[in-house]
Amino acid sequence: MTRLTTHVTALAVLLATSQASAQEQVRDDSLGVMVSFQSRLLWRDITLADAPGLHSGIAIPLSKLSLPLQLELRGWTALDNTPSARFGDQYSAALHYQLVLADRPHPRSIVIGFTEYLSPNIHNPIPPLRRNTRETSLTGLFDVGIAEQGIRTIHLRFDVVNDLAREQATWIQSAASASFGTAIQKGDTFYSLSAILRAALSASDFQGPRMPTLRPDFGFHSADFGIDLELRSQLPFGSIDATSTLQFGTSLRADRLGPDVGWVGLQLALLFL
Repeated sequence: MTRLTTHVTALAVLLATSQASAQEQVRDDSLGVMVSFQSRLLWRDITLADAPGLHSGIAIPLSKLSLPLQLELRGWTALDNTPSARFGDQYSAALHYQLVLADRPHPRSIVIGFTEYLSPNIHNPIPPLRRNTRETSLTGLFDVGIAEQGIRTIHLRFDVVNDLAREQATWIQSAASASFGTAIQKGDTFYSLSAILRAALSASDFQGPRMPTLRPDFGFHSADFGIDLELRSQLPFGSIDATSTLQFGTSLRADRLGPDVGWVGLQLALLFL
């Protein structure tokens, strides 16, 4: 794990050194909030509750600091009192440092994060299982566009996460999404309609609900596929972007995580510009 972290950190430094000097550094200072109703409550394709749940979050830029830091609070709350997984409800607080390599229309950035998790539904945990854990993360975000093909944006994301307390495991994911859409003007209001195709492949040595004590070898974690139908508009009062997204997804999971699952969701998000 130490060797993996060292290599990833070296990659981040190399990318930052070779590209940041030629790009304008623009920090994201927008406040965002979202809430999503999901038919099945999942976190990294691990079942928190095999029942409907709410995923909520708020991202707060720490604009008074000279560094590009952002505080992110998230919650995964089951709407059923009898979650079938060993975690159940989960809440997190994260601090992110973003190094912007390129600005819009096709931004590129590297994000370094530290997150603290709390799972209050775990009663009388037996070590190594515990109610809280923490992790470090390194994320690469890269957007490209192919205008002649009608593809507005291809979004590429690469994540490396190290759990430091509960499982002391590593999770890696490569993900891509492509959006197709159009803009509609109605009066003074513009609406953006998009269909977003997404796919992701991940590997880990996370134990999962079916392996509470055994450490698996590092290998396949899950493969995800889905489509989002998105409507975005700017509200008539203030500089606020509102986005409504109907989500359809399926997860092909390693045996230790349980059977393959599908889910649907409805997400509402506000971005205060």
